[in-house]
Amino acid sequence: MLKSSTSRLPIPVLASQEGPSLFGLKRRQAYGEEVAALLRGEVDAIYVKGTAGINVANLIGAVEVVEFGFHPDPKIRINSGSPRVLTVDELLAEERPDLVHRLLDAIFKASGWAQAHPEETRRFVAREAGATEEQVLAANGPHIHHHLGLGLQPELVDAIGHYKDFLRDWGFLAADFSITDWVDRRHIDGFDTRAAA
Repeated sequence: MLKSSTSRLPIPVLASQEGPSLFGLKRRQAYGEEVAALLRGEVDAIYVKGTAGINVANLIGAVEVVEFGFHPDPKIRINSGSPRVLTVDELLAEERPDLVHRLLDAIFKASGWAQAHPEETRRFVAREAGATEEQVLAANGPHIHHHLGLGLQPELVDAIGHYKDFLRDWGFLAADFSITDWVDRRHIDGFDTRAAA
């Protein structure tokens, strides 16, 4: 979360996604509306994440109130973007397990490559995110190359269940479901990650 001490400032252009003020870009800077509300004094704090969040925090000289991304408890770190949950359609998983296997194989190979090439990984992530390597380092820490794999560790599955319960409790889910039943371990259990890497 970020907080700014800047007083009221009218910034209606930040809320628009059209017009010449985009300077040839297809979309506005991430968190533009949130920053505008912060600068106008309509909110006291905003939540940002990732390289875009680091960039905007630096741009406005924000004060960090709390940091969740590196918290040791996965239930604190979890949000709609982390961890990234790999899902495939149930019909695909049943009828084309070969395709699911190929997808997992590609991810495990990429993860193995990333672990062996930390600097190249940081450069690749920076290019992919449209960020600098410095922003990637600040947003993701020095060990990003170790966090690009797959896994169904119990603490991560529990954290996803915790987040699912939060969404259910606040009315974002139409019905409850069992995370244990939802997670299909067949395709990843027994996968030889050493052979893939």
